Amino acid sequence: MKKITAKEVALSGMTAAFAIIAVVLSHFVGVMTLTFLAVSSVALTLPMMGGSFRGSVLSYVAAAGLSFLFVGYIAVMPFVIVFGPYPLLDYLLRKYLQKHIFVLPIEIAFANGAFLACYFAIGLTLADFPLVDTLPTAGKWAVILVLLTAVFVVFHFAFTALYDLLEKRLSRVLKK
Repeated sequence: MKKITAKEVALSGMTAAFAIIAVVLSHFVGVMTLTFLAVSSVALTLPMMGGSFRGSVLSYVAAAGLSFLFVGYIAVMPFVIVFGPYPLLDYLLRKYLQKHIFVLPIEIAFANGAFLACYFAIGLTLADFPLVDTLPTAGKWAVILVLLTAVFVVFHFAFTALYDLLEKRLSRVLKK
């Protein structure tokens, strides 16, 4: 097993700090909650660009644990369940799946499961979604999941494009 280098620990620590700042800002700047959670997700990719998947996992664990100290349980759960594990899953799928056509369906399944887990972990109810008040219960779930899936697909393509751009620009600097 490869030893952990000081550079890997330092990069992971800075990445975790950046992710924590984004999670805290997502709590206090309510209008931009999803934007800051997405930024925290992108921050976790920096160690991967430097060739350290283990560093990204360490950053995620540190950011998830320390975020609970600064904001409440409800504010941290979307990061812990959806936005933190997503870059790790995306990296593994893109690296180890031979056919990249299967990446998006697997990630959509992950996203829907994560959204449902987040829904129950936070304690939301269907009354929290006034957009679907007039529909029957099954219809409400279907519309909510379809809308969340559409948002996730947009996020996936934006995340992938940004990751590829950042990797192209930063990989040489981070691998030194």
